[in-house]
Amino acid sequence: MIDDETNMVIADLVEPDDEIVAANGGRGGRGNVHFATPKNPAPELAENGEPGEERRVRLELKLLADVGLVGFPSVGKSTLLAAITSAKPKIGDYHFTTLSPNLGMVRLNDGRDFAVADLPG
Repeated sequence: MIDDETNMVIADLVEPDDEIVAANGGRGGRGNVHFATPKNPAPELAENGEPGEERRVRLELKLLADVGLVGFPSVGKSTLLAAITSAKPKIGDYHFTTLSPNLGMVRLNDGRDFAVADLPG
């Protein structure tokens, strides 16, 4: 996450469950329950809250691969990856064999290459 005005990196979320508060919310107002009395149990009165912080941020996603193979279990994603790259993914005829992404590089005859990922379902 990058601050749009200063171009400074605010946070780099790289671990599972990483969290960041980019801007704090304001104090909430009081709803009609706070103004209820025995004589007026449902008042039509509420109090506005305070505004929160405003900040413009830019989110950038990191690229795992150029191509991602996504599909139903046991349709041949890992087999295709093994056929077009030198990757050696675990291949089996049962549901959800891909537990973590498998990466492979495809090299074309003209010297170009690209990354392919077999993604878990």
